[in-house]
Amino acid sequence: MNIFKSFAIFLIVAFLLAGCRGEKKEIPEVVPEPKTSEEPQPAPEPEPTPAPEPTPIGRAQTQILDWADNRIHNIRLAVGQINGYTLAPGQGFSFNQVVGPRTADRGYKTATVLLHGEKTQDYGGGVCQVSTTLFQAARAAGLSVTERHSHQKDVGYAHPGDDAAVDYGNKDMCFTNNTSQTVTLEATVGNGVVSVSIR
Repeated sequence: MNIFKSFAIFLIVAFLLAGCRGEKKEIPEVVPEPKTSEEPQPAPEPEPTPAPEPTPIGRAQTQILDWADNRIHNIRLAVGQINGYTLAPGQGFSFNQVVGPRTADRGYKTATVLLHGEKTQDYGGGVCQVSTTLFQAARAAGLSVTERHSHQKDVGYAHPGDDAAVDYGNKDMCFTNNTSQTVTLEATVGNGVVSVSIR
C-alpha cells in the first residue's frame, strides 16, 4: 500500500506541476507618445514702426566742380560741423560761430580760395560752398537771413546773388529760425554735390 500511496502522491504532484506550467506570454513594450503642449504660444510682438522723418521745409544742392583732395577734405569738415545742428524758434545761426576758425590746428588744409577777387591758396578753401548751400536752403525754407556776402567773382557752383562768402572774423552768413517749430540742419557730401536740408 505504501508503494501505491507514494505513486499516487507522485502522480498528483506531477499533475499539479504540469498545470502550473504555461506558455510564457511576452508583454508588448508600450512606448509613451510624446507630450505636446496644449498651451497657446504667445504671438511675436510686432516691430515698432519708425516714425516718419519730417518733410524738409527747405533744401538746396550745389555741384562740386573742383575735386582737389584738400578742398573736399575742408568741405567734409564744415559739413560735419553743421549736420544735425538744431535751432529753436527764434534762435539765430552764425556760420562762423558754429563751424569755427578754419585753421591747421583744427584740421583744415590749404586749398583754392577767392581773396579780393583773385584765386589763392589758404586754409579752409572750399568752405564757402558749404555756406552757400546752407544759405540757399535757409532762403528756400523762408528763414530770416540776417547776413550774407557775395563773392567778388563768379564761383561757378552758384549764380551771382545765390552765393554766401564767409571769412572767419570778417564775413559771416547768419539767419534766424523765425518759425514756430524747432528745425534741424542736415548736410551731406556725395554724388558730386553738397546737399543741405532743413527739417
